[in-house]
Parts: sequence; C-alpha cells; structure tokens
Amino acid sequence: MYYEKSKAQIFADKNQLEFVSLDQMVPENHLLRKIEEAVDFTFIHKLTQDYYSDFGRPCLDTITLFKIAFLNYLYGKNSIRATIDETNVNMAFRWFLNLTLTGEVPNYSTFSQNYNRRYKDTDVFERIFTVILTKIIEKGLVDDSIVFIDGTNIKANANKHKSIKKVVRVIADKYQKELREEIDEFREYNGRDKYNDKDEDNPNNYTINEETGEVEERIETKTITVSKTDDESGMFVKGEHERMFAYVDQVACDKNGWIVAHEANPANMHDSKAFLPFFENKILPFKPEIICVDAGYASSLIIKKVQYEGIRIILPYVRPKGRDTEFDKRKFTYQMEIDAYQCPNKKILEPMNITRDGYIQYSISKKECGNCPFIKQCMKKYTTKTITRHLYEDCKELAKTDRLSPEGKAIYKLRKETIERKFAEGKERHGLRYTRYKGLKKNRDYRSLLYACMNIKKLALLLSKRANLESHLQLT
Repeated sequence: MYYEKSKAQIFADKNQLEFVSLDQMVPENHLLRKIEEAVDFTFIHKLTQDYYSDFGRPCLDTITLFKIAFLNYLYGKNSIRATIDETNVNMAFRWFLNLTLTGEVPNYSTFSQNYNRRYKDTDVFERIFTVILTKIIEKGLVDDSIVFIDGTNIKANANKHKSIKKVVRVIADKYQKELREEIDEFREYNGRDKYNDKDEDNPNNYTINEETGEVEERIETKTITVSKTDDESGMFVKGEHERMFAYVDQVACDKNGWIVAHEANPANMHDSKAFLPFFENKILPFKPEIICVDAGYASSLIIKKVQYEGIRIILPYVRPKGRDTEFDKRKFTYQMEIDAYQCPNKKILEPMNITRDGYIQYSISKKECGNCPFIKQCMKKYTTKTITRHLYEDCKELAKTDRLSPEGKAIYKLRKETIERKFAEGKERHGLRYTRYKGLKKNRDYRSLLYACMNIKKLALLLSKRANLESHLQLT
C-alpha cells in the first residue's frame, strides 16, 4: 500500500506545473556563469557585422552562433551535433546560449553553413582569439618575459591507407637563402668563388645536357605521401609513434599558462622548419626576454635567428652523437683568436672550405703532422684530418652556457607546468587529440576557437577565485 502510494505520488510530481525561470535552474557556481561574468562577448557583433545583410530573414544572433562552438570545445564534444543534442536537455547550455526554457534549439548544421558561406575566407576566428588574449593582457595577467614553445601532433580526419606517392619540388625558404648569402660572403672573404646553382664544382646541384653539353640547374625534389581524403595534411612519422596523417600545432604560452600564439602546419613539416616563420610573425611582437623550446628546435639557424633578436634561448641537454674516441672532434680545442682548431698534439687545423650547409672545414695534411706519434690513430687511412664547425657555432655555445646555468635549468623545468600541461589539458578535455576538419585553413580557424576557449576557461576560473577570496577577506 505504501509502495503504491509513493509510486502514484512520483508520477504526479512529474506532471505538476511550477513557475520557474531559466536563471534559477543554473547553479550559482556553474562554470558557464563564471565565463559569462568574465567575458563580454558583444565584441563578436563588431567582428561579424560586415558579413551579414540588413535585408532578408533575421539570422541567428552571432554571439549565440559562436557560443555553440565554445561549448563544443569547452566540454570536449565530438561534434556540433552532439553539442546541440546536449543543449536540448541541458538548462545551463540554454542559459549560456540566451535561449528560452522551451525555445527551439538551432539546427546542428547552422554553424558549418555559416562558416562555408561567410567565414571560410576571413580572419574572424583568429581575431576572436586575439581579442580574448588582448583582454587578458589588459588585466595584467600575461607575463611574456619568458615564452614556452612546442609542437604537438593532431590526428587528421584521413585514412592512412588511402594515399598516393607524389614528387614535389623542394623550395628553399628565405631563412635558408640568408644562410646561403652568409656562406657566399665567407667564401669570398677566403678567396673562393661563390656557390651558385649551376656551379660545376658542385655535382649535386647541376646536370649536363647530353645533346648540348651545357650545364643545367638541377631541381631538387622529394617524394612524399599524400592523403586522398585530406591532401593538406601530412604523414606523421616519428620514432615508435603510429604512422598517420596529421597536423602539427606550434603553440606558445607564458609562464602563467596563457596561450599567446598558435599555428597549424602539416605533420610532415619538421618543427625546426615551421618555427622561424612562427617566431617572426607571432612571437617577436611580444618581445620576450627568453624563449624555452625542446630538442626539436636545436638548429644552428634557429638559435642564431633568436639570439640576433636579443632573445635568450633555453634548450635541453642533447647527448653528443657517435662514439667518444681519443681523436674525435671533442678532443680538439677551438682557438677563437686565430679561428682554428688545435689537436691533442698541439698541431693547428686551419679553415680550408665551407659546405653548402654552412659547416666550415678545418683541415691539416699528413705531411704537416710530421712525426706525430698519434698520426696512425688520428689519420687512419686518410691523407688529411678534417674537423667541421658550423658558421653559427658560437651561437650554439652561448645557448649551451644558458642551458647549463642554474637559471636555465630552472626555466626548462617549468615546461611541464606550462606548455606540456596545456597540451595535456587540450587533448584530455577539449578535443585536441583529433581533428574533424579537412584542410589547413579550416583547421587553423577552428583551432583559434579552441585555444581562445582554453584561455576563456582559465580567465573565468581565476577571476571567480579572486572574487571569492576578496569576499572572504571582507567577511573576516
């Protein structure tokens, strides 16, 4: 009897009518409330007003439109459709999107249709990220004296078994051309001719026309694997990791964990090649004192470029490759005053040539070694002993000094609390592990919203914590 009465009462409770507001149904300490208090989203109207007409059927409010994407990334949903399905039953989502308690929820295709018709050829997404970051900077929360930079692979929406091989031309970027100019200056200073693309002394860079006998430029090419599904992604190959089509995000954050810059590239572009354009366009405007990177960026060209901008670079320790022997390079001492190497038996190796990659060759002949007791072990079967040193080796040695200093060691340890933590958070909670979008431009756009979302969440939680602390101090 008691059970039947309770059961009837339960069913009656389901059908009863109550006067409630949507605001009452969202807890006071809900994350979305904190976000709404921390960020004024009306700036989206100004960024998007030029892409809509004053005539015709009224469109969905653009703040609501972009908030749908923010919810998608904030809660790590697999798709916009999943976010819309959740909005139908989640009162906090409705409250955040400015929808009524029983109002119709936008169709899941609304955002993608707006992107294809209005935003795909614009910089609106990047500007949204920039506005959010600017607001954080204005609050004095960003400390850009030290910037941490790293790359992470994002699995592409492409089947690795559906691919073709393609031969592409290798084009030297402007940074490699700058290095080539310095190499030519070095050769000219030492009485040698400049390298050129049709130099017969460089067989790797020319061909001989069999009919005319003329020297012709050889176009450097390489074979790459291209996806049939997303041809702008790249095949990711690294150690024991799974081979897959992917994109690689270059991301920079300050020591407080605020994401200050990002850029997406195909995964077959090495970090060291993608770094310099990213550094020049996105990092230099912040004018940091120090940047901290991992071993993938330990390139002489990168180190030189960063240091010439007056910025210190912190790199990890990399163990020297090769077997440590009695007469390898590590046993020869560089004499900076005379620009030469000294062997263990006090013989001098002078600079003789420079390679196209920028390595100066210091050599000594067997005749000059005379009756050296170590000549057999040192020379072996060769007639000369050659030691190489990069044109920017002094920059690498300065970076090594920074790396081994107590300050350098302390800064490098902060990577796990800053950039590595941001990647872990993004992949575990905000859908950064995979991408659903095809094409480089689309991935860059949507990643701008994702990283803006992570900054918004961090800002909202920080300001809420400060407000609670202030109210607690006032009460006490």
